[in-house]
Amino acid sequence: MKQYGGCLPLELKKINTDFFPGFDYVALNSGRSAIAYAALAGGFKQVYIPYYTCKTVEAGLLDVGVDVLYYNIDKDFMPIAPEGGFDDRALFVYTNYFGIMTHTKQMDIIAEHSHVLFDNTQGFFTKPLRGTYSAYSCRKFFGVPDGAYLVADTLPVIDLKQGESADTASFLLKSIETGPNDAYGLSKDNEEHINGEGMRLMSKLTTAIMESIDLQSVNDRRTVNFNTIHNLLGKYNELDIKLENGAPMVYPLLIDVDGVREYLVENKIFVPRWWRWIEESKDTNDFEKHLSKHLVPIPITQIYDSKDMEYIADLILKKIEQ
Repeated sequence: MKQYGGCLPLELKKINTDFFPGFDYVALNSGRSAIAYAALAGGFKQVYIPYYTCKTVEAGLLDVGVDVLYYNIDKDFMPIAPEGGFDDRALFVYTNYFGIMTHTKQMDIIAEHSHVLFDNTQGFFTKPLRGTYSAYSCRKFFGVPDGAYLVADTLPVIDLKQGESADTASFLLKSIETGPNDAYGLSKDNEEHINGEGMRLMSKLTTAIMESIDLQSVNDRRTVNFNTIHNLLGKYNELDIKLENGAPMVYPLLIDVDGVREYLVENKIFVPRWWRWIEESKDTNDFEKHLSKHLVPIPITQIYDSKDMEYIADLILKKIEQ
């Protein structure tokens, strides 16, 4: 029953009504839920995922009773076939690392595997392709408490409860008033809430926020920021990268210089280390271990501008030249 009177809610203008025109999609609470939903929707009993990815992907699949198989990647981020090759009956998940996957690589993956899901959680603006699944994360690109999309030509409806996020979304407000570092603990509480919630539909709060975001403006700002910092640091980057499919999540700087990440954190530029366990694993290769140790994912979010990118690049150059 509709409610009238009482306190006023946030007033968010609805400007988005169709995020993936021409495709079918379902709005979920997390990227791992989107990948697990695809496995259930397609009736897949096994799913291939790369070693170099977040452990939550594995957890989401195991939670819904799907077996997880692994593969390594080479220095071009392309799959290395395991002994005996890939099983074409399984769903093959390819991670769009950093959101900079090229169209050529997408076509190569599709040509080699019968059932493909592109994990675009690091590339929200990478367009989905026909005959595949695509998973997207909202939280990696926008100020929302939960949210993801699974996109395909057609998707069956799976009966799920709707997620709830209002009680753990206070980090969004605190980050405005006192900064993201002060809100970090609350954001981790929100992450634990999502982990415990399991697979759910996207919360009403995130749905309302997503409908109000100027997506083109976000894409444009991130693209400018990426290009600005790439022009300053590209010659030091071990990765040969370019933009082709929309703005990425971060600028991935791979540089074999100790202490860059720590130096940035000391200067209140908070860059994470992704998937530390990979460096110690006996199953990962030298390139994957190198990524785990030396990749510096530099923030290029839409709340920053070119001057911010120049400031970050200047700090990194000072560290390199020490």
